[in-house]
Amino acid sequence: MIKVAVIGAGSVVFTKNLTGDILSYPEFKNAHFCYMDIDAQRLKVAEGLCRQIAKGLGVSPTIEGTLDQKKALDGADFVITTVQVGGFDSTLVDFDIPRKYGLHFTIADTTGPGGIFRALRTFPFFKQLMSDMESVCPKATLLNYSNPMSMNMLGISRISDIPAVGLCHSVQGTHSQLMRYLDEKPEETNFICAGINHMAFYQTLEKNGEDLYPRLFEAMNDPKVYNTNKVRFELMRRLGYYITESSEHNAEYCPYFIPHGPEEIRTYDIPIDEYLRRCDGIVDTFEKLIESSKEDKAIEHNKSHEYGSAIIHSISTNTPTVVYGNMPNNGAISNLPDNAIVEAPTLVDGNGLQFTNVGDLPTQLIGYMMPHVIQHELYVQAVLTGRRDHLYQACMNDPLTAASMPLDKIVEMVDEMIVCHGDLLPELKANPRGIPSSGIDFKATSAEEFRQRWEDRKPDDNDIILKDWEVSQVHDEESLKDSINVENLKLTGVQATIQGFVSFEEEQVKEGVQYFVTDLESVHQRETQIKLGCTDDVKVWLNGDKVIDFAGIREFKANENESDILIKEGWNKIVVAAKTNKRDSSGFAVTVPKADF
Repeated sequence: MIKVAVIGAGSVVFTKNLTGDILSYPEFKNAHFCYMDIDAQRLKVAEGLCRQIAKGLGVSPTIEGTLDQKKALDGADFVITTVQVGGFDSTLVDFDIPRKYGLHFTIADTTGPGGIFRALRTFPFFKQLMSDMESVCPKATLLNYSNPMSMNMLGISRISDIPAVGLCHSVQGTHSQLMRYLDEKPEETNFICAGINHMAFYQTLEKNGEDLYPRLFEAMNDPKVYNTNKVRFELMRRLGYYITESSEHNAEYCPYFIPHGPEEIRTYDIPIDEYLRRCDGIVDTFEKLIESSKEDKAIEHNKSHEYGSAIIHSISTNTPTVVYGNMPNNGAISNLPDNAIVEAPTLVDGNGLQFTNVGDLPTQLIGYMMPHVIQHELYVQAVLTGRRDHLYQACMNDPLTAASMPLDKIVEMVDEMIVCHGDLLPELKANPRGIPSSGIDFKATSAEEFRQRWEDRKPDDNDIILKDWEVSQVHDEESLKDSINVENLKLTGVQATIQGFVSFEEEQVKEGVQYFVTDLESVHQRETQIKLGCTDDVKVWLNGDKVIDFAGIREFKANENESDILIKEGWNKIVVAAKTNKRDSSGFAVTVPKADF
């Protein structure tokens, strides 16, 4: 029976989902899972949740946890990494110091100064991991989920021959999203996607031989579609192909949006500091998971889109499948460097993982990717040689950084980030060839100060605010029903305020029982909460299931009522039944926490 080691198992929701995916295969019902993390509390929560998943699936795996990495790896067939070295404190450094120099990020985990320094502090972990794997499980396959994917995988490829692949959900997740725009079932369509992680492009989108791109360009003209991904649709409009990772990510991969000021940022709905807000949400979610993990219960598992379990199954059973992996190119994409890490169709079977041949990509797409490929190479040269100047040059080649500040400020920013990250980074030596540093003697800022800066400036917008509603015609019933058929409702549009408040004083809203309907899209299935503030009797349904039932007249208080929910992949229908009253300040508001992926 296989042994799976999960390193960084403190990413508890991800660990739970991956474990459930693997246990969903009958061949692995008695698999051995060993979870490792440096945080004992998070490790215990992960173990508890995974036991609940196993109970829900009716299987009996061996589940254990350890703080000892080598013990977890010993005899493993597969190793899964989900680490984030430095946690929230280091992420604050990645955002706060560049902000001082006029450089603003949304996610900062892939490329540019944020991605580069995240990779720098992660490299010592991977160096030790590969050494340990070579010692105690040399035949194991490494499945890496840790970002920045390309730079991490490039470092791994340069120091070890252990079979390794980087995995991301953006290819399959975005494909499903695109098919929703076209009202097609993903499993009935075909695609080929290729590029680099988070910047791969769909070369073909087809159904029964029909090119679906013309329909996608037509769908872009629908504001409901366009507004969900403004940056990506603008890039498609100009480049001719759709890109994998989200609009908030791609806004910081190019010079076309953020450097042009607040108006452009507002026009394209670019969420500056988005990842910091997600981190705050993760902290709140974890507090709830602590209590949940202690219960002796069975929890249902719905298989995710992650490729990890399919790879483990294909290698273990010699059952061929195709996934999208991140590995050294070696000619798969013929007009990208052979030693670059690329994302492309990957055949998996008992022989392991092997790219299929893609050939040349369109020149304009290579142009979009190449500044980042150069960054990746300069990063790995810096980390392997200790040359600080290669970090300057990597940031100089970042399109967003280059569009936001002059050369001397780029060097200053890098020097300050090196000081503030301190001992987490590998040693960085003096620069050869007379390439100067900033010459400034920076002093390290404490983690407490970085945290306070964020607390002082962070906006209170960790939630998705539902603003676009449709309201039914007035109904004769005197009380709220326990079920409703939305298809029978005649609806007209009503807009919430920017804070999400739907006022019963709006002209479209009549006295009596009314039904308000909206749609919420999610790229992936996720467990979360729905939050309601209201002034009158209200019932709320999600996808036909009643999730909130609250009676009484009261003053409005945002997020007063909360219920745990499961959001499905795709469109989710939310219906609010309200006994409307035309008095001043009457109404409701509904929010849902933003996704943490």
